Amino acid sequence: MSVEIFGIRHHGPGSARSLLRALEAFAPDVVLIEGPPDTETLIPWVTDARLQPPVAMLVYNPKNLQQASFFPFAEFSPEWQAMKFALASGIPVRFMDLPMGISFVLKEQQTTELFATATTEAQALEADPFRRMALLAGYSDPERWWDALIERQAPVHEGHSGSDSIFPQLIHLMRALRDDKAGGETPETLLREAWMRQTLRQAQKDGFQRIAIVCGAWHSPALEDTDRIKASADAALLKGLKKVKTECTWIPWSFDRLAAQSGYSAGIVAPAWYRILWDHPAHFSPAAIWLARAAELLRQHDLPVSSAHVLEASRLAETLAVLRQTALPGLDELREAATTVLCEGSEKMLDLIDRQLVIGDVLGAVPDALSHTPLQVDFEQQVRSCRLEKNTQEKSLELDLREASHLRKSKLLHRLLLLDMPWGKINAIATNKHGSFHENWELKWLPDFEIRLIEAGVWGSTVEEAATHKTRSKVRRSENLPELVSLLDAALKADLSGIVPDLMKKLRNVSALASDVLLLADALLPLAEVLRYGHARQVSTDSIEQLLQQVAPRVCLQLPAACIGIEEEVALDLLKKMMSVNRAFGILQEPDFEIAWAGTLRHIHQSEQSAPLLAGAACRLLFDKKEMTAADTGQAMRYHLAPSQAPMLAAQWLDGFLYGSGLLLLHYPDLWQILNEWVRHLPDEYFRGILPVLRRTFSRFTGPERSKMLDMSKNTGVASHSNVGKETDWDTTRTSGMETLLDLIFS
Repeated sequence: MSVEIFGIRHHGPGSARSLLRALEAFAPDVVLIEGPPDTETLIPWVTDARLQPPVAMLVYNPKNLQQASFFPFAEFSPEWQAMKFALASGIPVRFMDLPMGISFVLKEQQTTELFATATTEAQALEADPFRRMALLAGYSDPERWWDALIERQAPVHEGHSGSDSIFPQLIHLMRALRDDKAGGETPETLLREAWMRQTLRQAQKDGFQRIAIVCGAWHSPALEDTDRIKASADAALLKGLKKVKTECTWIPWSFDRLAAQSGYSAGIVAPAWYRILWDHPAHFSPAAIWLARAAELLRQHDLPVSSAHVLEASRLAETLAVLRQTALPGLDELREAATTVLCEGSEKMLDLIDRQLVIGDVLGAVPDALSHTPLQVDFEQQVRSCRLEKNTQEKSLELDLREASHLRKSKLLHRLLLLDMPWGKINAIATNKHGSFHENWELKWLPDFEIRLIEAGVWGSTVEEAATHKTRSKVRRSENLPELVSLLDAALKADLSGIVPDLMKKLRNVSALASDVLLLADALLPLAEVLRYGHARQVSTDSIEQLLQQVAPRVCLQLPAACIGIEEEVALDLLKKMMSVNRAFGILQEPDFEIAWAGTLRHIHQSEQSAPLLAGAACRLLFDKKEMTAADTGQAMRYHLAPSQAPMLAAQWLDGFLYGSGLLLLHYPDLWQILNEWVRHLPDEYFRGILPVLRRTFSRFTGPERSKMLDMSKNTGVASHSNVGKETDWDTTRTSGMETLLDLIFS
């Protein structure tokens, strides 16, 4: 009886090729793979042509969907190739890790001993011995170390005996690392390894003579010691473990999700590059292929890259590999060569290459015959009902919420937003239709959404149920008033009526206890918009109106005190909040609110203690609301820009007064004249100090506004339209016709 252990640290093409050579040389009669036995029914699907990696095994507890785990595989994953080898050879293949039904129970217990995490740097090194090996070898990242050691090594040519297998050396290395580990193994690791040894013993009892084990490299010494450890000891360790019933299925995965994983769960630093390594062995020069594709990608974006660039970049990458003593150029060498030669030193263009040729946008596929989660089934039914297409190209969608079919689409898209699936994004800039009954969406289906849909299944069996439960969870955790208002807005748009009463109750409690007027101010505009959308979507808005009656007067009453004794930076932030409150009252069009708000602005404007920036903004808003005449505004401007005022304070007042638009100065020459005279009489030392403030103020104006002001400044401070020409320059015949036209327009 012979047992061979093949320890794997990384999901990569080098590891997969080494494993296949070793399996072919060993010729096993059974293959044991580190994986949950709950998913063994999924193994036969590996040879199905419709199952195209990257894919993942999903294991979940149907009675508690929050208990779910994913086991991803790429085409170049060693375990995937081991399964294909066994199935193609007619060899039995089994999974030998601890069942997920037991792992779910153990994780739910949340004991302090089990699944402990490292907190300090020393503990981190202790928890990840591979990092210590990487540091000793001169690498900061263990994934980079393994990549240079295994994945980038030139493959053995056909006919090679395979006697130089790396796996015995890896076992010796792992044993040395485990023996040097001071803290011992975690209870989770001990349980898993005990289960693996029991699975190996069962395979031996079943009469298999040549047993191949494919497992994580770290576990290989523990499995090699199976004969030295008593079976009764492992049985005692595993005795009494509780287990829940699980279900499993294959789901599509994506390259960017593989790259987002870390550690042994995936460990794929650059999936797109690894795919090139897998498809093109070293004698096909994968580095040159990668650089050629990078050049093609840059040319598609109208960047001048020639074949000579590719040749030069390839030479540079190979030279860097020789200097760094690696068998083949790796990703670091390729990126450096691409930056230097193809991108001409610009790292910004390298971002484009990284997205396509380092990570990649590849999405796997699974057969339709495989079972789907209830949420997936409901989602597909909703998509068909709404007549939407999952198109990966961006597409515009205009909705009129007064039509039932359009309202149904809007609800689905908003519910998906709550599930962190932004299939559609609302376009804030309307096309030709305006008003609260219209929505303009930009739709684009991303491959990652299939995976997010699976993950969202932990919240419910239907889209509505999942969105409701996830939103309710956010509501329970949040004590932030603006965030709660935002959730209310989202819940109303998604028509999650079941959560609205609880949300409104918490909103009333939080707003009643809120003492910070800034939080109340932040909540006012979203509440006003919620009220507007509520009317458009034909939902009850009585509770929202009651909440506004509670919040709006408090904002009006407390805001003036918040404007006193603050620095300019804080005042600028408060100014934005003041403008949002002003917009909220404009949406509400409530007379009582308008009267209270005008009183608040008047208080801020007249108080000598108010921050100058806010006092100026309040003056401007009062003028816009016709609460102040042009004469009163001019008088206030003369006062705040008088020579007796400190120039910096005067400049801040002017910044607030002109915040948003310079049309006021263009249409009221007297105000321009006051400003011009103030600037002209400023001493040089003061002018230099306030110049940055003035530049900031006028830089916010549009190009035509600044151009008109420049013309006005050239005319000795008098508005250009007031000095167009002398009386004798006018053509009285033509102007009389203009007067008639103006009478018709304004009558």
